[in-house]
Amino acid sequence: MNQTAPGTPPAVGPRPERKPYGWLVFLVLGALVALSGPAIAAVSPFFDALLWSGMQGAATIAVLIGIRRYRLGRLRPWRLIGAGVVTAWLANAVGWSIGWVWLESQTLLVLYQTGTMSGYALLLAALIMMSARVGASRWTGLLDAGIITVGVAMPFWTFVVDPVIDLGTYSGPDLAYALITPLIDLVVLGLVARILFDAGRPPWLLLLGASCTAIFVADSVYLLSNAAGSAQIHPVATVGWLAWSVLVGATALHPSVARAAELRTALIADRGRVPLFMALALLSPLVSTLGRPFADTVAQPHDDMAIMAWTVALAVLLVLRLNTVARLAEARATALDRQADRLTAQTHQLSAALHTQEMLQRSLAHRAFHDPLTGLANRTLLGEALQQALTTPAASEGPAGPETPPALLLMDLDGFKDVNDTLGHPIGDDLLTQVAHRLRALCAPGQTLARLGGDEFALLLPATSAQVAMGLAHAIVERLRTPYRLGEHEIHLTTSVGVLAETEICTPAEALRDADLALYAAKAAGKNQITLFTPALRTTRLEHSRLIAGLRQAMARDELAVHYQPV
Repeated sequence: MNQTAPGTPPAVGPRPERKPYGWLVFLVLGALVALSGPAIAAVSPFFDALLWSGMQGAATIAVLIGIRRYRLGRLRPWRLIGAGVVTAWLANAVGWSIGWVWLESQTLLVLYQTGTMSGYALLLAALIMMSARVGASRWTGLLDAGIITVGVAMPFWTFVVDPVIDLGTYSGPDLAYALITPLIDLVVLGLVARILFDAGRPPWLLLLGASCTAIFVADSVYLLSNAAGSAQIHPVATVGWLAWSVLVGATALHPSVARAAELRTALIADRGRVPLFMALALLSPLVSTLGRPFADTVAQPHDDMAIMAWTVALAVLLVLRLNTVARLAEARATALDRQADRLTAQTHQLSAALHTQEMLQRSLAHRAFHDPLTGLANRTLLGEALQQALTTPAASEGPAGPETPPALLLMDLDGFKDVNDTLGHPIGDDLLTQVAHRLRALCAPGQTLARLGGDEFALLLPATSAQVAMGLAHAIVERLRTPYRLGEHEIHLTTSVGVLAETEICTPAEALRDADLALYAAKAAGKNQITLFTPALRTTRLEHSRLIAGLRQAMARDELAVHYQPV
């Protein structure tokens, strides 16, 4: 059982976040008031004025709350929407409710009409700005809105405007004023539909579109009923106007309106645009033509001209829209071609860079394993070749059988130091280059010729018998004995060769050591000689080394004594 000290407040966890449902409450209550609006307005003019002023006042308060709550004041379209709602409310409250219903002032009635038109204009300007923020091009958006507007305006002309003209209730300026609100509604509907296609259909934008549809229906029905001589406002018009106020307020209160600034980045590709345009291009002229006998009470010469004018306007807009699509496709194709050219150029540059890098790597690898003067293999590459020859079985049988070990020849130029000392190192380098050229001519494929340093060369013969190795050594001595012509100098050289053949070898170091013993023996024999390694050379060398070490130790310990013997 958990116990707490007296006076300690109980632990409270984090409160769940409340979802803002104020917009839904406002929408439901407002819808109930709007549906009961015709009954309330029929009670008395006072209740009628109170209904309109109260509903528009509530919508104005809701819009201002939404603008403040979701910080919509930084968006110019919403500032215009707020100004339009406030203007319409003031016009209704002052111009209609007070000025006309109560005071019956014609001047204040004009103020009401002017304020209402101003509210319409502000809403239209807000939607134009909003439309310019979505899509790839402002003019493309206006063309889309124009196509939708003209497509809807054609049957609107047939079923609303033309009957109003034929009834003769309005004429001149009165007719233009009566038609201006529905025409603005048409443009507003076109703009909202275009934004819905391009902005992903957020909930707040659907509510705004519904409000524009409601006021369009209300204005159209009011225009028809008033032209027919009805003294009372049609119930549909009343419900539509009230629904506009309710839907605008719900739009500003909806939580999704907080992302209204993301319309520019919420662009989506909507495939419903093309079917809608095709339907408008085909059905609008068809419906207008077939429905004219039912809606047109008096045939007038201008009727056919009006349908033709609307059809031509729709066709022109569609052609212009198609032209923008073609130009956009051409621009994208050009951009893709340029991008492909850039990618091709980058590919060529990358290929060139990779080729340069490969050549550099090859050059570095060649320098790491080859002598820079003669181009022959160096000591490192000779060691790797020796290791491979010792670990790889012989590809062909030698005279001694399939297990013939590799042979190694070490060559040293006799008297090369004198050439450097008397003629200089450049002549010595040229001489080494010619020696390497002559040795390369005597080598067969699969053999490794290397320069170990100075005037010492080596030749590795895989799986070669002693007889073949000695024969090649004699050929080398004879070939290198031929005089060298370097400028005005003729140089004679001899060569001493140590041969290691048919001897079991464990490591490359042992092979080089034994071949060097044979070379040392050849030089000790008077130079220009060839000596084949035998185990006795190793024994003699070891004995010689042991004797030298013993003599040095004896001298250090003063162990040597001189004895005289008479002759």
